[in-house]
Amino acid sequence: MTIRNRLTLRFTGLVSSILLLTFVSIYAFCWYFISLDFYRRLDRKALTTGELLIRHKIDADLIRQLGRLRKDQLPDQEIVVYDQRDSIVFATKESHTVLLDKAILADIRQQRQKDFRRGTYYISGIRFGTTAGEYVVIASAQNDYGDEFLRQLLLALTGLFCLIAAITAISGWAFAGDALRPMQQIDRTVSDIFPNNQDERLFISKEDDEISRLSMTINQLLDRVAESFRLQRMFVANVSHELKNPLTQISSQLEVSLLKQRDPDSYRQTIRSVLDDVGDLNALTHELLQLSQVNQENAANLLTNTVRLDELVWDVREEVASLHLRCQITVELGTLPDDPDQLTVQGNRTLLGTALKNLIENACKFSDDGRALVQTHFGQKSVAIQISNTGQPIPEADLPYIFQPFYRSRQTADLRGYGVGLSLVDRIIRLHGGKVSGTSTTDKQTVFTVELPR
Repeated sequence: MTIRNRLTLRFTGLVSSILLLTFVSIYAFCWYFISLDFYRRLDRKALTTGELLIRHKIDADLIRQLGRLRKDQLPDQEIVVYDQRDSIVFATKESHTVLLDKAILADIRQQRQKDFRRGTYYISGIRFGTTAGEYVVIASAQNDYGDEFLRQLLLALTGLFCLIAAITAISGWAFAGDALRPMQQIDRTVSDIFPNNQDERLFISKEDDEISRLSMTINQLLDRVAESFRLQRMFVANVSHELKNPLTQISSQLEVSLLKQRDPDSYRQTIRSVLDDVGDLNALTHELLQLSQVNQENAANLLTNTVRLDELVWDVREEVASLHLRCQITVELGTLPDDPDQLTVQGNRTLLGTALKNLIENACKFSDDGRALVQTHFGQKSVAIQISNTGQPIPEADLPYIFQPFYRSRQTADLRGYGVGLSLVDRIIRLHGGKVSGTSTTDKQTVFTVELPR
């Protein structure tokens, strides 16, 4: 069932329920007061007859004549008086329309007064106690006007209920369609966006309603999807380019070696060159493998160590200094907290070491003098590590893209590398719930800051 149909049914059901409750209350109210008024009239007639016949001993024929002369006679009215032996001692009609059994008469004597119905007749019974015994006066009549009014009221309310329910259903169908029209427009637009119109976005109205916020959210999602597609295409293109160069060099060198007979030294030189290219391919494959393995799905299995960052910084410094003799790395730990627990974070020591190693190696590589400065700041809720160097600044236009895989700026195009290191750093730090950022100023000061939550 469509949302439009469900909304129509629910709206119609709600209005119909309220309307039905209202109409039933109106009918019950009218029925109660019409019946109550008619019973009161019967009570007065029974009470008057009992007073005249039993209290004042007026002749029965005179009472009948007085009753026929009165203008307030009820339809098919009859008054019957029973004595203590349940025998009829007075009746306004010769042929009785309503006869009561002894159980009902006994009930009236017990309750003193009782109103009830039998068929179309309304009956009111009153007990009169005298020294001679207890009498029961019964007054009965048909409430033609009241019953007809209730029948007409029932028909009118039923017809009005059906009419209003139909109008409500039609209106609910129209209102539901109008309310869902923006959703249908969103559905059509999103269906048309992929794969042909990826730059198209949903229209956002000036009204700050739920549809506008939903359209804004969908537009943001489409932006992220488009950006993912762009990064995927760029990633594939860059990987193909990085793999193509060494493969082309290997193929060219081997083809040249096969063109003619050469001396052993030439072959050894070719083999060493091919091995260098194979080593480049192996290094690239290793970095791509690392990049693919660091993802949020493995966070629970990877982040199981308690890492002391001051020790990690010194270990990484020693490792980079031993691998790159040109690097001169200075570590400033700043003011260390008294509590050793504030020096630790929950994470993976190997991954954090890889991230710091890449940042420090880059700082040394792009520094004018091979120097890099590592500074740590330990706070109550987070730990910050800054790696800075002095060298050619990163162009401002390149800063938003430096953490994308295989991105290479113009100033790094001639340097050895694959553009994977900073992307791996960013993914590792985000895996630990932190963030990494880079700034570069015109005074040749480049700073990368890593923030990790404690």
